[in-house]
Amino acid sequence: MKRLLKSQDYLMKGLAIILLIGFISLGAIGGCNNNGGNNSGPGEPQFDLELAIELMELSLVAYEQRFQCIKGGKGAITVPSPYKLEEVIFQAITPIINISCKDDLGVISLAFIATKDDSIYVSFRGSADLSDVITDIVAIQVPYNFVSTTGKVSVGFQTAYTGNDTNPIESTILSKLDELTMTGNFKNLYITGHSLGAALALLAFPDFSQNVSNIDNVVMYNFAGPAAGDSDWVSTYEGEYTPNRISFRIVNKNDLVPMLPPLELDCTDPAFSYFHVDNKFEITFGTQLPPLPDFTKDECDLFKIGGQLAVYLLENREDAGKNHYHCNYFSALCSMSSSPETCPQRAIGCGCCVIAENNCMDDKTENQCDVLGGIKWVPTTACSSVPQCNVSQ
Repeated sequence: MKRLLKSQDYLMKGLAIILLIGFISLGAIGGCNNNGGNNSGPGEPQFDLELAIELMELSLVAYEQRFQCIKGGKGAITVPSPYKLEEVIFQAITPIINISCKDDLGVISLAFIATKDDSIYVSFRGSADLSDVITDIVAIQVPYNFVSTTGKVSVGFQTAYTGNDTNPIESTILSKLDELTMTGNFKNLYITGHSLGAALALLAFPDFSQNVSNIDNVVMYNFAGPAAGDSDWVSTYEGEYTPNRISFRIVNKNDLVPMLPPLELDCTDPAFSYFHVDNKFEITFGTQLPPLPDFTKDECDLFKIGGQLAVYLLENREDAGKNHYHCNYFSALCSMSSSPETCPQRAIGCGCCVIAENNCMDDKTENQCDVLGGIKWVPTTACSSVPQCNVSQ
């Protein structure tokens, strides 16, 4: 027990600060070299690029809603046309260390439910605050609570997905989904998210597959997601697969986050053994990172694993941030689409930041521009018209 507490304390306090610096403060991205690869075989579900772009767009919306709530309060949260916003799900936070909604200091938006035609969409937001970073890296595993399984998942991910008594997450989502599906108007349920949101989307897939009634199809596409559970949980997850229960992970080959927590270690004390679910669609952009340390030499000592990972992140934080950035994922998918010239217009919240009279930082969100002290933020589609930004960064 002492070893578990020591390891968990180290991971939360030490790596949280490093990940916060290395991932959240970075926003610029490099050029793209996109070669999509679907590893599904004959008879397996085929990857739908246009659906992936739509769901990545809704992942961007989840990030943008956080900014809307900070700037304008809960009532300022929107979704783009033609979607109808059905519900926003709020996460309880500690105001001292996290930015909250303008009109409620105890919460920030974490997910939303929207509808369009005969489809329901659930989108989970990715990492944005210190509490999210801690969630991302608390890798000790606990039993998955939502379907019958012997599998275990990250306690951080499950805690975020569950919520608390004041702001329950999973039960609030299920209640709204039941309300919607009982109308008989909906056939499809789509789940998505980027980064932390991708992990939460993974936890939602078996839960929704088994516990949401009156729905024909449940489809999960996530982006830049870490592994969420052990091999038993992966077996439970993949046991849900049918022609009407489909899951894909979209991963940048150079992205560090899908390589974490360190994979396929057989650690039992404490429980620390992570595997990915299958059906990966691979894209490529950014800079190739050096190989990760060989964590098998650490003999399941999470203190040592955490230390090596902290050093690795410090040494590679700039490229790691670029390779993981959500706007870059959207840009990469757009470049592969049938309309690469117009697709970027859907990049909600992505743009460039004029931070001085003769200086521009591209691929920044409006929130990042504010943090940088920018004098103007410009959407991606208009960046080329701004002299400071109309150059190769």
